[in-house]
Amino acid sequence: MRAQRDYTAFGLHVRSPIALPFRPSSTTCSEPDVVVRLGATPASLPAPVVKRGVWEAASGAFLLTIDDVARYHVTHGCRILIEPWCDDHHDIGVFLVGSVFAALLQQRGVVPLHASAIATGAGAVLLAGRSGVGKSSLLAALIKRGHTMLADDVTGVIVDQGRPVALPAFPDIRLWADALDALDWRPQAGKRVRESVEKFILPAERFRSEPLDIRAYFALRTGNGFAVEKASSRAAMDLLFAHTYRKHFLRGLGRQETHFSTVDRIAKHIPVFRMTRPAYPSLLDGLADRIETCLATPP
Repeated sequence: MRAQRDYTAFGLHVRSPIALPFRPSSTTCSEPDVVVRLGATPASLPAPVVKRGVWEAASGAFLLTIDDVARYHVTHGCRILIEPWCDDHHDIGVFLVGSVFAALLQQRGVVPLHASAIATGAGAVLLAGRSGVGKSSLLAALIKRGHTMLADDVTGVIVDQGRPVALPAFPDIRLWADALDALDWRPQAGKRVRESVEKFILPAERFRSEPLDIRAYFALRTGNGFAVEKASSRAAMDLLFAHTYRKHFLRGLGRQETHFSTVDRIAKHIPVFRMTRPAYPSLLDGLADRIETCLATPP
């Protein structure tokens, strides 16, 4: 029987037979929130609400098929069944902590935002945006300045007693080769995210493993020069929904209404900013300066 490993991620105790890039859990004797198992998965869902490309979804069920890697079956926000089609558990884990966990979090009512996050004395600061906009690079630049990491690329958010709270993810940063060079971090680069891409995994120097109230949310985009603008309440909700990670899963999972309600509550309680940066070069110090300036201003 394969040895089980216990991890903590997104406020959940996860038990898995394969190694995951999460923090080891200190509660190995307790009942896990999420159980990962290896075995035969269904080839399709019996009655999918949405079936699109490599995934399909229904209320309480999600199925993802990645050729030559694995098929993943996620049910009720607490069970993940994996049918491996390769021997590389690292590749299997890449999709598990991405799209698969996004579906699981949505099933649990957690809002997975496409955002990196740092922990500050005033609360969590989220850095959101589409892939390639520079979230992880900006996160790394802020860590280099002494800030503490909370999450890279995906941050889970809940509303706890009316307060939006950011949930820590895994204690690694994934950076492209050009970002490593800009930060002078090439010597610290570890394993590639996947062998076919020039993206590398680095352990975070400082990582907070406890949830944290959210201080501010910055939606990054490229444009001409630098600009920071506070969004209206309506625009804030639109930005939060736009940057929901794998939001196209929501309808199939039957979670759209609950998700909109939670996003609306989040938008009403935190300052949301649009941050424009030059398309090239990324000018990480300029971005980090503007983040710190905003944080120095009372909310």
